[in-house]
Amino acid sequence: MAKLEISILDMVSGQMAEGVEVQLRKVVNGDWQQLPDAKTAKGGHAVLCAGADLDGGGYFEVLVFLGKYFDQRGYGLPQIKLVDIVPLRFGIESGSADINIRMTSSTKGYNAGFATEPAHAEA
Repeated sequence: MAKLEISILDMVSGQMAEGVEVQLRKVVNGDWQQLPDAKTAKGGHAVLCAGADLDGGGYFEVLVFLGKYFDQRGYGLPQIKLVDIVPLRFGIESGSADINIRMTSSTKGYNAGFATEPAHAEA
């Protein structure tokens, strides 16, 4: 079963970012459909969706709430942040590949890329 995942590194602390809120949407019949929200775990990793939500591929949008995370970490940023809610829009071809969004973040910027690997079969 294919999965869409995210991993976030906090470059300020040099550690994986635990507790980052993430929202996911997918275009279904021409409209954006909200999928379940996620939050990164201790290792800075979260599974955003798997299985049926990825079947057939399509267009997705991930909103990464870095500003809220930075506030919770006590980084002392102004109310209007340079890096706050980061939108990532992308398309996924139909198939059985796991996709991992790999993100590095700081209070002054971010970088995001995608890695794919064959999906692991369910045991």
